[in-house]
Amino acid sequence: MLKQENSQNLIESVSGIRGVYGQSIDEQLVQKYALAYFKLFKKRDCLVIGGDSRLSTQVLKKAFIKVFSQCGVEKIIDIGTVPVQVCEYAVIKFKAQGGVYITASHNEPEYNGWKFLKEDGALLTINQSKRLIGLAKKERIEERANRQLIALNVKIVKQNKLAVNDYIDFILQRLDRQSINQIKKAKFKILADPNGGSAIAVLSRLFNKLGVEAQIINNKLGRFNRLIEPNQKSLAYLALKLKSKQFAFACGFDCDADRVELVLPPDSGFAKSMGSAVISGNYVLALACEAVLAGTKGQTVVINDATSYLIRDIIKKYQAKIREAEVGEMSIVEKMEKYKSLIGGEGSNGGVIMPPIKCRDGIMTVVLILKMMAQRGKTLSEILDSYPRYFSQRIKLACLPAQSIKIKNRLESHYKVKGYGIKKTGGKDGGLKIYFDHNSFLWLRQSKTESNVLRLIADGDDLGKVKKILEEGEKLFKK
Repeated sequence: MLKQENSQNLIESVSGIRGVYGQSIDEQLVQKYALAYFKLFKKRDCLVIGGDSRLSTQVLKKAFIKVFSQCGVEKIIDIGTVPVQVCEYAVIKFKAQGGVYITASHNEPEYNGWKFLKEDGALLTINQSKRLIGLAKKERIEERANRQLIALNVKIVKQNKLAVNDYIDFILQRLDRQSINQIKKAKFKILADPNGGSAIAVLSRLFNKLGVEAQIINNKLGRFNRLIEPNQKSLAYLALKLKSKQFAFACGFDCDADRVELVLPPDSGFAKSMGSAVISGNYVLALACEAVLAGTKGQTVVINDATSYLIRDIIKKYQAKIREAEVGEMSIVEKMEKYKSLIGGEGSNGGVIMPPIKCRDGIMTVVLILKMMAQRGKTLSEILDSYPRYFSQRIKLACLPAQSIKIKNRLESHYKVKGYGIKKTGGKDGGLKIYFDHNSFLWLRQSKTESNVLRLIADGDDLGKVKKILEEGEKLFKK
């Protein structure tokens, strides 16, 4: 296995800018990117700014506000510590020309970064992001250049409460009155773990509106008591809290609340059959898709190419079609716009996207699942018991970007000789997918959110086969 490079490496990709705060992420880099953003999109009368709960977020926010005010932005709406989806929706509601959300999402607390937003609240398109990164790299922060920035009387408006309330109202409107009444009547009890993240700003208010009794643990902003990324490892402890059967399920979020994973009581039938109480993101996406597609016919669902074919099997009852895109939020969004999709997402990370908000939304996902449970009068485990069994195994391998391209090419040649189907997305540094049969595949790609990490995912309807596929992929990598 290859040795990791220094963690100071800056990650600059269409998924956003990330790095370790105080090393590769600092106020000088903020200035470069803020200037590049302003130059790329010219006139900016009003921008929205928000961020997650990391300590460094407040420092970076002040740096962005300073540069934007010097550039002549007339109004900055500061919505405080909120989930990323609240920030995106605020751009729409406040009729801003764009904005910036400060976060490192599922990376650990020492990291931070940012995502720039367009006038529709969404992240910049892939092409726009590439242009922005190129422009930022050309910026020279010199005293002469700094003197050309003239500070104006920017109007800074704080709108945390209104932004959160607008988002909650949006969710309630998407549900409709009948669904809300059904959820209230069900009297659900759930356990929620925002882990000190931005979801804290929304959860208690939203659940109160829905009549859901929720125990919210780890609810001190910026105090992270587990790994940031919600997954089988970080959320396993929640299963112990469900043994009393007091709660219908538990849900765990990452720092910006775009990701969510669900946990079942460990003695439930589905948990026993899968060998884990933590439900994979593929099942989370499948549940959300079914909740949205119920009563529809012939819709298109966009997933990334690392998502399980479980989704395909679940939505076929609604005669819905699957379209695959490269891994990455904006790849999904661009294809959703093309096919006018009601829902899409990435089962590989538990991310569900529902326009007009065009980012992954872990909070909306939980609400959709509550809606389905209330309508069917069944527990989450009972609903999942009717789903086909698919298994996903994944590993992260230390690998330099240049080396990952060579490795990917070698693996492609290896499997082509064996006669397996091959699919590539995203150019030379994109994903590689090897089809073993109608339900099973191996997928790999260099991470664009974690430095020097190659991801391998094997997925299929036979656990033994999935394990074998991943083991073979790892052995080939080590060679």
